[in-house]
Amino acid sequence: MFCAGADQQSAELRLPSFKGALRFWWRTLMWGKVNDHNELRRREADLFGSSDAGTGQSKVRLRICSSQLAAPVNPPSVFENGTLPGAHYLGYGVMEAFGSRKKGTRAGQLTRAMIPSGEFSVECRLSASATRDQLDEVRKALILLGTVGGLGAKSRKGFGSITITELQNPGPPIDLTTPPQDRLKNLLRPNPEADDWPAWTAWSKHSRLLIATANCKRAVELLDRLGREEVFFRSWGHEGMVFGQPAERNFPHDYYLWKRRPVEPKYPYRLAFGLPHNYGKKPEDLVHPEQHDRRASPLFIHIDQQDAKHPPVAVLAFLPSQLLPRNEDVMAFGAPVNLATDDTLWFPIHAFLDRLLNGGTIPQPRVGYDRFPAENEWWRKKTDIHAEEIKLV
Repeated sequence: MFCAGADQQSAELRLPSFKGALRFWWRTLMWGKVNDHNELRRREADLFGSSDAGTGQSKVRLRICSSQLAAPVNPPSVFENGTLPGAHYLGYGVMEAFGSRKKGTRAGQLTRAMIPSGEFSVECRLSASATRDQLDEVRKALILLGTVGGLGAKSRKGFGSITITELQNPGPPIDLTTPPQDRLKNLLRPNPEADDWPAWTAWSKHSRLLIATANCKRAVELLDRLGREEVFFRSWGHEGMVFGQPAERNFPHDYYLWKRRPVEPKYPYRLAFGLPHNYGKKPEDLVHPEQHDRRASPLFIHIDQQDAKHPPVAVLAFLPSQLLPRNEDVMAFGAPVNLATDDTLWFPIHAFLDRLLNGGTIPQPRVGYDRFPAENEWWRKKTDIHAEEIKLV
């Protein structure tokens, strides 16, 4: 877990981080109940409080009542001794993804302090003015946070994953030492009548949920397997190779754009995984939102593991929504570009998930799959990952 306060070079479990994550997962449940930002803000302020005039205190009071965390590991320590390149890739930004002789760094070398493991309990009290619906919403958000989410930097990439094991709600404790899919049953019921793309990251009829396992005992090993799979799928490679194997080169369109060849559309397909993208050292090699710094990935990786006796399980949640605010373009290689507004935009993430699901067999066609090179076998698995899809509606 890469969680810190004002001093980014220290690591600590922070209550504001937990509350922020809880609010985020609460918002993901609201689409279909609320369909505009103003009403969402009003409901969120009513439940969690706000500094706006006329808004009262939060109805949700939190405190960390116990914690047993391993001692932080500080830079320049090397994560897993540099042996898990897929995990290094997913941790880019908090560790070095690749070693550099010029900088004198190793692959996996930390750039921020890390808490490697631990357990903690949080007490969550709702005020007497909270409604029964609000109590139920907070309960669901807590289970989501402990089954799909995490804390700190790179939590969408699996780092900082927290596994919920027990919930007192009130009364006798609810045992949650169950498979993730069992915890999520009856929890996620997207409104099928909400036809539009969500205006914020939220569960909707467009969302997908996968449960994945592999032949490994430790959480970081499963994270590494998923990271390797994503690199094989997305990367152009260096001199035709990725991790010592021939590169698949599934996205020549993106490479041709970087080389300024005349292809359409004028934005890279892989921006579905989030922005910005840096294709080179020049400013015009950057692909980024026109008016914002970044757009986080709509694909969440969570590693769920009750204890060392249980094998780790990966939960992959795809929550597509409007990629950018309406009427905002992407700046791609120095020029503003309009994005697709339908499912075509998301075909790379659908394909990555289908790749995990199909065990080397060609998946059913989807919108956008015709944009892959006809001769590529992007759907073939490279690892022992086994995945199943959990239907939401």
